[in-house]
Amino acid sequence: MRGFGIVTKRGFAGVAVGAALAVMLAACSPGADYPNLAARPDPRAQTMSPDQVKQATDALISDRDQLSTSAQAAQASAVASGMAAPPATTGTTPSAGAARKP
Repeated sequence: MRGFGIVTKRGFAGVAVGAALAVMLAACSPGADYPNLAARPDPRAQTMSPDQVKQATDALISDRDQLSTSAQAAQASAVASGMAAPPATTGTTPSAGAARKP
């Protein structure tokens, strides 16, 4: 009886190893549509002119300034109503309008 138990355990182990190999081989099937890592995208059909780049940059800066102003106003009203604590100042953080080093 003892030999039969060992054969059964080895049989189950063999089936488990075979199933694991089958899963690994199925994962490497050539039917999977994965992009080639070395493939480069096609070049853009149109590029922006310098005027369009300037216009887009100015629009983004304008949007950022408007969002910053509205966020500061919302924070000020929250502080005034007692809903939030005033922002902590450490003296080391430059203000939003400070000039940046090139």
